[in-house]
Amino acid sequence: MELQNPPKPTVQSKVIKRVQIEGLVVLKLVNHCHSSLPQMVTGELLGLDVEDTLEISACFPNITHSDDVVASHKTDAQQEELRQEALEYRYEMLKQLREVNVESNAVGWYCSAWLEYAINLDVIQTQFDYQQELGTSCVCIVYDPLRTTQGKLYLKALRLKENFVKLYKEQDFTQETIKDQCLSSDDIYEELPIEIHNSRLVDAFIGELALSKSFMENMALDDTSELEMTRYLTKTLESVNDGLDELWGSIQRYQQDFKKYKQWEMYGKDNDRKVPKPSRLDSLLIDKQLINHCSYMEDVSMNNFERLYFADRLQKVTSTSSNDNL
Repeated sequence: MELQNPPKPTVQSKVIKRVQIEGLVVLKLVNHCHSSLPQMVTGELLGLDVEDTLEISACFPNITHSDDVVASHKTDAQQEELRQEALEYRYEMLKQLREVNVESNAVGWYCSAWLEYAINLDVIQTQFDYQQELGTSCVCIVYDPLRTTQGKLYLKALRLKENFVKLYKEQDFTQETIKDQCLSSDDIYEELPIEIHNSRLVDAFIGELALSKSFMENMALDDTSELEMTRYLTKTLESVNDGLDELWGSIQRYQQDFKKYKQWEMYGKDNDRKVPKPSRLDSLLIDKQLINHCSYMEDVSMNNFERLYFADRLQKVTSTSSNDNL
């Protein structure tokens, strides 16, 4: 997934408590993410902040280069060329939208991510840049195409918390600072409630469809009560296992860096070379991913057990009725 620097509109200062996104924007976002699979993509969110609500009324995709193109641009100059190309495209899109009287006020960005892999340094850095330029009103909409295949739209609106932003600006995530600030993985970002909004004409059309007999017959699927969730749980368990390995590797790297830092304190202070204190940011992000994975498995398992008990009870009742009829 390629992330670029955001545009620089006027900084907003309102406190946003919820996000309202148009249904058409959701369809465009989902279509962009699914049409680009398996590559993860990003895009711009446009709208306005009205009182305590961030209203998202439009969006457009960012330029996404293939892995081969990114790999072929190895030097810093070539990487900067790709970033400038993406920025020019974004500015031109905003200019064209403004000329045709379409919403052109940037309020955030969206990205696609498998499971909880949106919680990584690249996404954190991009959201940090957006909040520095747009203020705390901007959000990141995360869409998970894997979980959406289970029949439930997976959208999250994330915003970095103020205390975390301050520490990230100073890049001070040492053990002492984390302990003094009582910082945990839950203090990285906050999730805002999302409301999908449609016009009254769309609501009326959906109401007409719901009353249509042919529409309801097409919607009546035989496998609506899906009991098999093995592959999703397996994928999540694999992610938990990988996350535990990464966490252990992060702890080992921290111990090695801390040992080097102590050696520098004892013997190398007079040298020009300066060794920074080791950071615990990687461990915090991995810990947050693991917590989200475990919460997901808990929810899926509880729902699946409820369905299994329901199916077992229904089968027993059906068998008893059949025996009584005989």
